[in-house]
Amino acid sequence: MSIYRDLIKWAEKRGEVEEHPLEPEESPAVAHHPLAAEMPRPLANDLQVLQENTTALRSQQDFRSVLVASAVWGEGVSTVAANWSRLMARDRMVGLPVDTTDAIGGGVLLIDANLRRPVLHRLFELDRKQGLTELLQGELELEQVLKSAPRRNLWVITAGKPAANPADLLGSLLMKGILDECRRRFEFIVLDSAPITQHAETLALAKQVDAVVMVVHSGKTRWEVALSAKNQVLKVNPRILGVVMNQRQFIIPEWIYRRI
Repeated sequence: MSIYRDLIKWAEKRGEVEEHPLEPEESPAVAHHPLAAEMPRPLANDLQVLQENTTALRSQQDFRSVLVASAVWGEGVSTVAANWSRLMARDRMVGLPVDTTDAIGGGVLLIDANLRRPVLHRLFELDRKQGLTELLQGELELEQVLKSAPRRNLWVITAGKPAANPADLLGSLLMKGILDECRRRFEFIVLDSAPITQHAETLALAKQVDAVVMVVHSGKTRWEVALSAKNQVLKVNPRILGVVMNQRQFIIPEWIYRRI
């Protein structure tokens, strides 16, 4: 506590203390919808940095698909994937040629490849049915499973009906072919997924995408588990764009952290 007070005094001399430096930035009792208009500032900052890194890579090479994954359940992968997709759709990451001969093309595509516990359909208030499972089982065509999200330039493929064999479906050659077709039609593709250390299909998907983004629940996920997940990903895809620290909380005000 004495260190904290010394930092306050130091900042007061510099005239940088905010009006209520001892109050938390946000009351933990206030609940936010995962797709609220204003994201928590730490998450928004991480996603902005992630987008800048992605933009830099896209300027150097053909780069269109990213898998968002975590080590274990409950780290907020779906929330991060959904908000990042909305951010990219808003900014319209352009710069690569897009095949516009199809009825639907261009913009950002978000795929719910978490066939075990899908939630993207609830986040966007879409029908779960007629989604990825039906597409992988040959019951529907790509055009039939594309759903327009409540954000311009953003399309969603929901998980579809429950699948008895997610690992077989997502690791199939048909899944690879679907991703190839999506690359031709959309500017950027984001895939939600199940945990890396618990389900084999996530590593199978990691082989098929251009890069991987990892999500870690701050203060919850053990570093050994996160490191194990990272090493497993690196064996099949050497390109990890970065790590998003979800649910990050500041015990002291964030502006003090930035000066330590």
